[in-house]
Amino acid sequence: MNSLPKFEVDLHQASIDLSGLESFLESPVAEEPVREETETQVILRLLEQLYRVGELVTDTSQRLQEAHERLNSLTALVATQNKQMEILSHYQAQAARAAGLEHSLSLALAENEKLKRSMWRKIFFWIK
Repeated sequence: MNSLPKFEVDLHQASIDLSGLESFLESPVAEEPVREETETQVILRLLEQLYRVGELVTDTSQRLQEAHERLNSLTALVATQNKQMEILSHYQAQAARAAGLEHSLSLALAENEKLKRSMWRKIFFWIK
């Protein structure tokens, strides 16, 4: 159901009849009639764009607030971890000191046992 007329082209024909196409050849782009917007349409279009911008601002503001809250949370977490690191270094120093004291204590106990044995030997020596 094509309403366009059918053209038959003879391939052996030297020239093609282009009558009626002069206006198209002069301006090859088909011109569409320019629709002018009324003032009301322009205002409505601008209001719609303004409403979209308002929604974007609201959405961005909400995201910014959430990011700010997350940043505050992470800042508090970092501060807590810094305090824990300070306490950890203090506890590590105390643990090293305690290990040294345990070593000293074990040496003192060994020396005490050695002295006790020699005292018993002296007592047994005098008893014999």
